[in-house]
Amino acid sequence: MFDPTGHLTDRALTALASGEDLPELTRLELAEHLAYCDLCLQRYSDVLTAEVLLPPPVSCEKPLLRRIRIRTLSILTSRYATAAAAVALALTLLWSDVSLPVKPDSEPSFVPSFSETVSRWKEDALEDLLNGTQTIFDSLKLPDLRR
Repeated sequence: MFDPTGHLTDRALTALASGEDLPELTRLELAEHLAYCDLCLQRYSDVLTAEVLLPPPVSCEKPLLRRIRIRTLSILTSRYATAAAAVALALTLLWSDVSLPVKPDSEPSFVPSFSETVSRWKEDALEDLLNGTQTIFDSLKLPDLRR
């Protein structure tokens, strides 16, 4: 059952694969040898599968790596695009607070800061809202209820 190098012979592998009547001790020795010898186990697997294993017609390695790269790029882009937009907006607001250059031949004029401009816009918008509301109430011609 064993060759001089200590591996199973082809006859032993075919007898084991075909289910021949072997003594119990021989079957145990063959099973023990197959448990630790990878070479004989590979040969035994080849005997059991008479079919030839074919390589796949198309490898899926390249498409998978491409999808992984695209997914990684989209994750990084979505994470850092928001941060970059926030930084750009903050820098724009910071730099817009700088006063504009004045022509040398004219008198220096006051240029309001961004926060002053925004507060003036708020005041103007609130005043417009109150005036519009008053106009609406005046046009309703409600009866005088102060009696």
